Amino acid sequence: MENKLCSNDVGKIEAIEQSLWEALVRSEGMSFSGKPGEELTENSFQVEENPEAQVAYPWNPTSSESEAFFNNSAPSIFDGWQDEEIVSRSRAFFSAVDNVWSTVSLQASLVERFAARMPQNWLATIAHHAQKVVAEAQQALADQSTVLADQLVQCAREVAPGLAEEDFYVLARPLAAQFRNGGTTNVVNSTIAQVPQLEWEQLSDLQRARLGLAIARYAIDELQSTSNA
Repeated sequence: MENKLCSNDVGKIEAIEQSLWEALVRSEGMSFSGKPGEELTENSFQVEENPEAQVAYPWNPTSSESEAFFNNSAPSIFDGWQDEEIVSRSRAFFSAVDNVWSTVSLQASLVERFAARMPQNWLATIAHHAQKVVAEAQQALADQSTVLADQLVQCAREVAPGLAEEDFYVLARPLAAQFRNGGTTNVVNSTIAQVPQLEWEQLSDLQRARLGLAIARYAIDELQSTSNA
């Protein structure tokens, strides 16, 4: 199954990470020599004094010399905003950032564990839907096992479009029943074990649905355990 990272892909990812680091820390009079994955130290950064630099940001904001910089700096983008609006928008922004990183982290976890059983594009789809249904379920007041069955079907429905929705629910209910009784890892593993290890294209819709629902169950548990940590 062609869904594993090759050496060229790894090299591209490392190059992107390096470029990101450089973009984050690049500034006039400053250079960064660290590499992705390495521990950051003072030696990773080199700062040169340049009086002619267009941006002379004080590296020690607490020093007495820094006061003039902040007094003469350009108006803040928050000028004219009420404190409540700043707090509200900042919370919404960081919540969105958290959701993005959570989805990326979940997708990486699914790829690491299930890449041999399902193409990565479908794992990404399940991760996206799992993030959405878990967020929506926080406000749900219905019976949790019913909610979970609906969540599983929403997450995995696209992997087997030829299978009737009623059949999805028949397969989802045993996985959802484990919500209160524990043993999630066992039921996920046993469900996956029922599907032969064939190429994705060789699996029937029923087998794809079974795999998708089991992986969705795992993904939802991952998100819930992270939010409760």
